[in-house]
Amino acid sequence: MNPELFSQIASAVVVAWGSFAAIRATRATTRTMLLSNLLVAVAMLLLVRLIADFGGWNSWFFYVWMLSLCGYVIAVYLAATVWPTLSWRAANKKTRRSEMANLSVSSVLTLAVSGALVVPGLLLS
Repeated sequence: MNPELFSQIASAVVVAWGSFAAIRATRATTRTMLLSNLLVAVAMLLLVRLIADFGGWNSWFFYVWMLSLCGYVIAVYLAATVWPTLSWRAANKKTRRSEMANLSVSSVLTLAVSGALVVPGLLLS
């Protein structure tokens, strides 16, 4: 199997999984969990953007990418409609700690992937 094809298939699976995770994030019970789940989905999207070769307009991966971005747009719309009905934090103290840990890990993951996208560009320019 061609390594480039394998990379594109793996990237397509990750970006589709990220789109599904973003849509699934709207099932969260609190705003903190909603933000945490959306950050994980964005980190997947950024990670694929970092490592994937898009191959131009005639490549099949570009169309999978665009379809997944439509999934992200739908997820943001669903999150915006659910947002007013959610409380900020859970009532249970143990659940609150878990929510904050998830949000912290999601934020660090997203910042790390974003930094991996930005830092090489800053060093090369």
